[in-house]
Amino acid sequence: MEDHQKHYLEKMGSRIEALVAARSGLKDDFFEAASSIRRLAHTLKGSGATYGFPKISELAAAAEDAQDDALPSALDDLIAHLQSLYQDQRGAQEKILVVDDSDEIRLMLNVILKAQGYHVSTVETAQAGFAELKEADYDLLILDLVLPDMDGRNFLIKLREDSRTAQIPVMVLSAKNSPQIKAECFALGADEYFEKPLNPALLTTRVAVSLQRSRQMEKQTRRDTLTGLYNRAAFTEAFQQLVQDRSAESGSSCIAMIDIDHFKKINDAHGHLVGDQVLQYISTLLKTHLPDPYILARWGGEEFAALLPNMTHPEAKALLATALRDLEKRPFLTESKEQISPSFSGGLISFSGDKDLNKLLGKADQLLYEAKAAGRGCICTVDDNPGTKPKRILIAEDDDLTAEFILHRLKKDGFETDHFQRGDRALEAAREQHYDLALFDVKMPGMEGFELLQRTRSESLNKDTPVIMLTSMGSEQDISRGLALGANDYVLKPFSPMELMARIRRLLK
Repeated sequence: MEDHQKHYLEKMGSRIEALVAARSGLKDDFFEAASSIRRLAHTLKGSGATYGFPKISELAAAAEDAQDDALPSALDDLIAHLQSLYQDQRGAQEKILVVDDSDEIRLMLNVILKAQGYHVSTVETAQAGFAELKEADYDLLILDLVLPDMDGRNFLIKLREDSRTAQIPVMVLSAKNSPQIKAECFALGADEYFEKPLNPALLTTRVAVSLQRSRQMEKQTRRDTLTGLYNRAAFTEAFQQLVQDRSAESGSSCIAMIDIDHFKKINDAHGHLVGDQVLQYISTLLKTHLPDPYILARWGGEEFAALLPNMTHPEAKALLATALRDLEKRPFLTESKEQISPSFSGGLISFSGDKDLNKLLGKADQLLYEAKAAGRGCICTVDDNPGTKPKRILIAEDDDLTAEFILHRLKKDGFETDHFQRGDRALEAAREQHYDLALFDVKMPGMEGFELLQRTRSESLNKDTPVIMLTSMGSEQDISRGLALGANDYVLKPFSPMELMARIRRLLK
């Protein structure tokens, strides 16, 4: 099977689960469920033939266009065909561990997940859960927040501190409906949060989505294909190994975030091929100045992360400054002998016993912003104290949980925020004050996100402010509409904090 076809089918599990859930929902709320089915069918109709599966497009079109009385039958035909294709390429059973002291929950999850083709193990206590994880590798963990021998949040902390289990997707179950607890669980590394009583259809859909994302992450190599540097996964492993090494506790180490200055201008002026060559050129130069045991990774786009063990930040700053001066002396020459003189900016912090990589990277990123604001082509540390004003972000989001999650992370990373639950209130704020970035939900009371975006671009102080659209609907039509109206990026719910912050930082730079 062609790679792109296999990739398409690997992503089919979540769509099948969503269609099955909507099929069950026809009995309770026909209009809402039918609308969901037709939206999903519409996306499959467009993508099926594109990836070489005309039968998917044919059956999806039949479901989308079916009359109400014929919709269940047309949907069954589509689901059966998708399940057949999905199972043919699925391979080995994914293994799921359930840690919950409720007999009813363990029995229910065992039944419904095995029916979906998963291998399921269940235990009652945290101690038994850790024992299982030592004995076997699991693809996903479902964790009760209240266990007889440990708070589920402490279980989650220990799980993420162990390099063997740090990357396992975790779904938290809880009878507590508290935005604060939910935000804490996400901050500690949970991928999903479900309130009891559980919705089986929703849970199986999210299981499929989480496993799909996990498979995609596992396929990533340890090296970036363009530059040959380490990638994020390898950098994270190196950091975890460093903090577990007792010798690292006795002295300080450093982390740096490095970003090529005005890289978009290089791409615009010379083309993306030359832009890639400049990336490779700077990667090689940085690696020359940061040999082993230093760890240099391409973090994304034109951004790099560096891990400098057993080094103070004055020493690390001098090392990066030497690399910067070397780059200034050695401009890049294109094949036509045209000279390009790139530079980079950096944010640098030192640490000793801190084990929170995301927190450290956030601090280094904030210093990188300050280096950019100070004129670029420099390395900024906490001792430089340039005193730049914190970035202010406008948020239009009516869902309390999503808003709480976003606000918690932004404030943690030093941003100032203005949050509105209504689109019209957010527009009033955009008319009165300039923001560095905006996050707009698509569906809101008062004014929908698309209208808010359009009017922000035409009648506010934020005509050029970067805007990220947030939505749970990922149709190509909606995405195209948002981009046409001036959106800079689209983030689909649910999203991880790392993904959202990476996109925010990218646009701010």
